[in-house]
Amino acid sequence: MQRLLVRASSIAACAAGVLPWTANAVVAVAPSPAFLSLNVWDHGGANATSWQSPGTVLDYNKETHLSGMPVSVEFFFATLFVLLMASVPAILVVLIGGGKLTKAHKIESACLIVWLCTALFLFTNVLKFNSSHFTGSRPLTLVEAVYLLSQILTTVGYGDITPALPRGQVWVAVNVILALCLYGSLVMEVVDLLGQRLERAFALRSQEDEDSEEEARQQANLRPLVQWDAELPPVDKMPLYKSCAAFTFFACVGVLFWHYFPGEGKTWLQAVYMSIITLSTVGFGWFNATTEGGKVFGAFWMLFGVASLAGVIGSFVDLMMHVKAAERRDEHEEKLKFFRYVKMCTRPIDSLGDNGMDTYDFLKFGVLLKGIATEEEVKVIEERFAELVGSDGRVRCDKLAEVEGPPAGLLNTPRNTPCNTPRA
Repeated sequence: MQRLLVRASSIAACAAGVLPWTANAVVAVAPSPAFLSLNVWDHGGANATSWQSPGTVLDYNKETHLSGMPVSVEFFFATLFVLLMASVPAILVVLIGGGKLTKAHKIESACLIVWLCTALFLFTNVLKFNSSHFTGSRPLTLVEAVYLLSQILTTVGYGDITPALPRGQVWVAVNVILALCLYGSLVMEVVDLLGQRLERAFALRSQEDEDSEEEARQQANLRPLVQWDAELPPVDKMPLYKSCAAFTFFACVGVLFWHYFPGEGKTWLQAVYMSIITLSTVGFGWFNATTEGGKVFGAFWMLFGVASLAGVIGSFVDLMMHVKAAERRDEHEEKLKFFRYVKMCTRPIDSLGDNGMDTYDFLKFGVLLKGIATEEEVKVIEERFAELVGSDGRVRCDKLAEVEGPPAGLLNTPRNTPCNTPRA
């Protein structure tokens, strides 16, 4: 009778929002039927699973169940997170094209899927974790697993969910390195490809724009290589503005969620502090998600919010590099280089009765003046030409293919084919 009264008082305290725990009481809510078919656990006895030691009492946070849904709302969105992570290789195939995927792409994608499935299985079925969100040591629910995975991928690391045993700690440490390498490589490539697609989409112009571009190119031929009296082009600050806007959006969403979401209840200042500390990947851990809904939201929010801050940092670094380069510009040094290159590239020409340049000389002069190549690089090319040139001052095509061309095994056509092709 006394035991029943203790259990009844525990359930009542749980309904009031207080986390009760006594040696003879149990509070458990089945979170994810697809991963864990647990309902109410007694202390020890026949209901203990293979990983549950006798006397263990399992503690689960309550998830939100809606009528008509076979799983909880948190479990549904956690599944979407898993599918988002697993879809990275598929997105890569769409952006690159299946025929252009390299062997490294395929191996990397396969390793990523294997890692994701292995991590989820071990997190939810094998490894035991300690947490400030529950009492005792147990495997994670799917909601908690994706919450932890998001912390790993973004390097936030609140520290509110940690492996309980030494073997699990070592495995999770190795898992962190694998996750950062695999997802870091693939995600960065996907983001870069998406950026290129967007740039090409915005760069599409009409035929009139192409005509005006051709006219601009013709006018550029009439201008000198260096416009000495022209002002420096303004530094483009738009990428920084866009990335700051994206980061501000995710930070504000986080502040509103952590302040208003039932069960989280951070003050305004706490929500601001938590949002900035989290998205900056510092993750002190003093404030973190306390509800299952907060954990699922945090998994998505950390992933996209941290990426937006990375965009801010990248845009700021790029902007400062351009500003510093503009401030380092020395017009006197540029003028000295101009006269040095003129002296280097001119030679006596009988038909002119003076020093001058032919086509090659002017090309060399333009390459040096525009900074396309350095003096050392041009010198290496000239020395190589002097090594190959014949008595007539020219290099034979078959000799060029023999000494400069790729090995014959890398070519699908005979080595002398390009030399036999008449010039258009």
